[in-house]
Amino acid sequence: MTEKEQYIKDLFEDLKYSLSKFDSQSLAISSGAIGLSLTFIKEIVPFEESKYILLFYFSLGLFILTLTLGFIAHYLSLNQISKSIKKVEENKVSEIKIDNLIPKINLTIAISLPLGILFLVLYCVLNIENVRGHKKTDLNKKMTIEKESKNGEKIFTEGSLEEFRYNDTLNKKTTIKIK
Repeated sequence: MTEKEQYIKDLFEDLKYSLSKFDSQSLAISSGAIGLSLTFIKEIVPFEESKYILLFYFSLGLFILTLTLGFIAHYLSLNQISKSIKKVEENKVSEIKIDNLIPKINLTIAISLPLGILFLVLYCVLNIENVRGHKKTDLNKKMTIEKESKNGEKIFTEGSLEEFRYNDTLNKKTTIKIK
């Protein structure tokens, strides 16, 4: 084997390894992102309270597209390799055709995966900021405390939730209303 043939063989091995890594990493990242997004909805911002739902749906769609295309590309690649092996066994090397669809699928994966991540991150950040904004406005709500004193008089106190601490030392009936 000449030096040039060895170099080409090494390049093909590198290409095979690179394609294998590309497929496995895109599938792992897509699967992980779907799991992460579902955890976000379950644990951080419940779906009923979330905003910007279209971003979430777009990201899920892109992750599912990435997974599906990854499996299709893997299947087509295996098919291509099997056909090439048969052609080589039959001494018909000149009839081996290069599949142009797999590079296009890989390009689509390379575009859809980062877009899905971008939409998911936007969805998460916007919803976290939305929840933080609501928590701040909750602190500005008015609060009324109605309490009965030792002699039976009713005492009313108003304030906000910002610095609310209450300790009923008299163990009397107390009504707290938040508006």
